Amino acid sequence: MDMLTRTTACAAPGANADFRPGDTLFATADEVLHGRGCLLRAEAQGDVGAQAARLLAEAARQQAAPRLLGLLPYDPAHPAQLLIPETLLHTPNAAAPATAPRPTAVLRRHELPSGARYEEGVRAALARLAHEPGLRKLVLARTLRLDLAEPIDLPGVLARLWRGNPHGYTYAMPLGTDGGAYFIGASPELLVQRRGRRIYIHPLAGTAARHPEAERDAHQAQALLDSPKDLREHAVVVEAIETVLRPLCRTLDIPARPSLTSTARLWHLGTPIHGELADASLTALDLAIALHPTPAVCGLPTAQARQAIADIEPFERGYFAGAVGWCDAHGDGVWSVAIRCAHTHARRLTLYAGAGIVPGSVPALERTETGNKLRTILDALGLEAAA
Repeated sequence: MDMLTRTTACAAPGANADFRPGDTLFATADEVLHGRGCLLRAEAQGDVGAQAARLLAEAARQQAAPRLLGLLPYDPAHPAQLLIPETLLHTPNAAAPATAPRPTAVLRRHELPSGARYEEGVRAALARLAHEPGLRKLVLARTLRLDLAEPIDLPGVLARLWRGNPHGYTYAMPLGTDGGAYFIGASPELLVQRRGRRIYIHPLAGTAARHPEAERDAHQAQALLDSPKDLREHAVVVEAIETVLRPLCRTLDIPARPSLTSTARLWHLGTPIHGELADASLTALDLAIALHPTPAVCGLPTAQARQAIADIEPFERGYFAGAVGWCDAHGDGVWSVAIRCAHTHARRLTLYAGAGIVPGSVPALERTETGNKLRTILDALGLEAAA
């Protein structure tokens, strides 16, 4: 029986009450994948690609053209979440009317680390960059935990996340089977897209806040394009991606300089990369695993940066800075970087945001950058920004 339902119109993700506990969502600028129910599920460790292939092969005996929705952790020692919905609504994306956030009170608010401690962490990272041979970049993150008076309005939050980043990737992945815990977000960053042999990657690194006045906004965008520090930070990411992809591709087109991409709150430096795979058997998930984590969320060299992050950050990242997306039995798929995100359960949310640290980074400015990134989720909740 074909469980893939196709329709011809769709509102923004979660724009109505049809998103239910246990549902799954992954929305791009072009389409919305809204999963309901669970046909097959795995918490996968080890060879995640092989386990995903087995799930898709089993699902193909019950569905026509199944798609697997997945969430990869930052640390590969932790399990990936792989899910094939019983029913998948696959629709074009379209705009929806604006809705205001439902008012709610914040009962408790806890930063880990605090803003001041985060700046101390940046200074520690700068010291390691200065004294550890070969270490070129670290990405340091902080969290904000909120206990709310009311459970979040998940459909409304997802709709507002999508409206703030309609050209990006809005997602909601259930954690566990009771439908109570979710990992949600609105990432601006594509990790990899594969269609046949063609692949597309759009790494982001280097960030500036947007301004409501058009002239100031344009000035800040141009300043980002001209910033030596941000250009260095971005170049490290592109270089690392090229190192992974060159041996896998017949052709690889990488622009010499980054361009600008934006969300409602931020400007980013981005480099659109196109390629053609030499081996058509490499899947979108294989490529996502090979590329993850890029220096945009970890650092360079990866192992050295991971260790420094573990030494400095006072929390586990979980699925923050992982990857979220989909793949099918043909190997096609789309995976985004799991940023601008939160772990939610009932009335509690834990938000995550990081900033790239390179020589020349200023601790106070990196703290401000993480605060601006936390606003993606806070805006969708109708709450004030972090300090």
